[in-house]
Amino acid sequence: MARSKTYKRLRRKRVKRIILVTLICLGINSYVLYSVGTILSDVYDMKNENKKLSVKLNEMKEEEEVLKSEVNKLKDPIYIAKYAREKFLYSGDNEYIIRMK
Repeated sequence: MARSKTYKRLRRKRVKRIILVTLICLGINSYVLYSVGTILSDVYDMKNENKKLSVKLNEMKEEEEVLKSEVNKLKDPIYIAKYAREKFLYSGDNEYIIRMK
């Protein structure tokens, strides 16, 4: 009988150890999965932001090209005169401005 009691005690200790180790492993696994999930979420957000910024960069490059061509045009005095006449209703010598809608 003494042997069976000690055997039962040892068995209970083993079961408690197994349960404790299992709980610790589950806790560690949960933490690791949570960490990986947050990292993957951050990576996904950064990829989306990168796509948006790439589109914005392309738009700004196109706008830069338009502005560069506008600057080159503004260096020409004939273009400046034409632009001033159209936009600001500027008239030259012996010219009259008639607005038509």
